[in-house]
Amino acid sequence: MRKFLLCILTLSSLFVAAQSPLPWDLSRLRETPRTYPADSCQVTGFRSFFYEGLPYKSNPTRVFAYYKTPAGTPPPGGWPAVICVHGGGGTAFPAWVQAWVDHGFAAIAMDLEGHLPSGSHPNRPAHAYGGPPRITTFGDIELAKEEQWFYHAVADVSRAMSLLRSFPEIDPQRIGIHGISWGGVITSAVIGIDDRLAFAIPVYGCGYLYQTTAPGFKIHFDAMTPRQLATYKQQWDPSVYLKNSQAPVLWVTGTNDPAFPLDIWQQSVLTGQGPRLQSLTITSKHGHQWEQPEIFAFARQAIKDTAALPKFTLAADDDGQLAIILPPGHEAARAVMCYTTDTTSWQRKQWLTVPATVQGTKVKAAVPAGTTAFFFNITGKDSLTYSSLVNPVVYRRK
Repeated sequence: MRKFLLCILTLSSLFVAAQSPLPWDLSRLRETPRTYPADSCQVTGFRSFFYEGLPYKSNPTRVFAYYKTPAGTPPPGGWPAVICVHGGGGTAFPAWVQAWVDHGFAAIAMDLEGHLPSGSHPNRPAHAYGGPPRITTFGDIELAKEEQWFYHAVADVSRAMSLLRSFPEIDPQRIGIHGISWGGVITSAVIGIDDRLAFAIPVYGCGYLYQTTAPGFKIHFDAMTPRQLATYKQQWDPSVYLKNSQAPVLWVTGTNDPAFPLDIWQQSVLTGQGPRLQSLTITSKHGHQWEQPEIFAFARQAIKDTAALPKFTLAADDDGQLAIILPPGHEAARAVMCYTTDTTSWQRKQWLTVPATVQGTKVKAAVPAGTTAFFFNITGKDSLTYSSLVNPVVYRRK
């Protein structure tokens, strides 16, 4: 056991050393931040407080947060926990924390834009210790890195991990992260710089943003000078860090997400190095939605650290149909092939479904004529639905 622990410590040290050129000082992120009482925005049953962020223009910063644990005595080793990372226009949502608590996890949600969680966007009140604001999409790229919003947002999330690990009621080895939209972008970066995560669930948000065709993002990258764009690619895009990630990841999105097109989303899925699952639905809905049952089921499986995540293998069947081969122990109750014949942008494609046949550990269907892309959605006997990769896989760009 001692030899095993020494090996783990050595690997951790190598991880930190290998990341020395990062914008962040990882030793600072791993320090336990101080906490301060919050006099406003109290919610019954929740602990609300500020925790210490990184300095901004030589001034201290603080991050507002809600925190709660399940009722009763913690299990042996402590409660599993999750960090809830909001998207644009979001804040520290107590309802999000409660959703995780209802599923047996402690949870912390913070406001990453220097606001208090009262009122509605864009009229939430700022507090005196907020860091830099988010200026459009990396509109602060010309500032010193320590003055840019993304630098602080990633640091604040990693320091929330350090804070949770310091709580005696929390199991430090079973802490995950759940980020939505911009929170998914932040999550996609954090999982590559913080090797303490037990699992990660980025929703919508991903890396390779500079390749996006979504107008709301593309306009900002098109406006960058070549030097600014090079700085972004080297310093801030989550793809830079995803290649270092080892944590199990559940990637969640919709086929027609208006902000994060399916091509850059799947390219991000393929860049991560740890075990992965996908949950892809035919929808264009985008918002702070956190009630998908697959999310909580994935987290429970990840913290058990026992069975491997199911891996869906695509193969051609003898009858000419395409088949997904299920791993041992994974039983499908039903499945569909989702397909499109469109050649337009990912946001505008129309997706249709045809039933797939379930034959033991094999799910198969004939590809409809004219199909330009397809994937399988496989629903298990537990009523949870996970997805295969979108094929043909054309997203690895040189």
